[in-house]
Amino acid sequence: MALRVSESSVKRWCDRGVIRTDRTLGGHRRIPLEFLLQFLEATNRRIVDPSAIGLEPQPEVLSAAESDDSSIQALFEKSLLDGNEEQCRKAIGAWYTMHGSIASVADKLVAPAFRSIGELWQCGKVEIYQERRGCELCNRLMQELRRLLPEPAAFSPLAMGGTCSGDDYQLPTQLIEMVFRESGWRTISLGCGIPLSSMLSAARKHMPRIFWLSVSHIPDQESFLQEYHRFASNLPKGISLVVGGRALTDDIRPQMTYAAYCDTLQQLATLATSLRIGVQSNGPQIQISGAKTAIH
Repeated sequence: MALRVSESSVKRWCDRGVIRTDRTLGGHRRIPLEFLLQFLEATNRRIVDPSAIGLEPQPEVLSAAESDDSSIQALFEKSLLDGNEEQCRKAIGAWYTMHGSIASVADKLVAPAFRSIGELWQCGKVEIYQERRGCELCNRLMQELRRLLPEPAAFSPLAMGGTCSGDDYQLPTQLIEMVFRESGWRTISLGCGIPLSSMLSAARKHMPRIFWLSVSHIPDQESFLQEYHRFASNLPKGISLVVGGRALTDDIRPQMTYAAYCDTLQQLATLATSLRIGVQSNGPQIQISGAKTAIH
């Protein structure tokens, strides 16, 4: 298995509560990845065989001495440009094994790679198909990683969101949803290119505690702001509006109303965790808005 220890040892740790577990509907014991990583950190252990839990080991092209952050980042960017899905999977697996959070994968691995690819495209050094292919590839790999996250408890607060009309960038909103799930929230992702009027209907029906809006592209600024004001002003009381994204520039944001604004998904993860704890303990509500990611 991943730790290269006997099954009886793992069962004994679970029985003693050293490793936290969940129970499936069939009554079987299950160890969510989040709980495994907590155990590793507390006992100063490491995953010997990441593939046993669905993660790829660190790439064979990297020696033990070279398996540092910058090497994995370089491998990931090159693999995205080459369309090499297997190497991208290994890089993501290596990073997640080392750092153990979706926010770190998003902020430190995925976002810098796409920012660099975007700059190369503007300089004419890469083709647009390479960037688009990389987005599609990364979307698939994030879906694989999402399956490793523990299921939120039925009583967990709900977060909902997506992107509005004219914005078809799936990866940023997908990562935001994963950060909320990793932080213990139930989530409903509405997808991409949804009219704000339809988003408002969804918010009224499901009444999430947080509604996130990822904005990577704005076709028409005036139309966007008009629709956004109608959406924000009619959002039911008790829903905190989460906004963010690279299209919300310094001259657009002052014209918008929102609860708060985060520059990184790590900041969003910290606030989402604090808010979840506050909600479940009936403590004071933290006002929070969405996360900005630099993903093209």
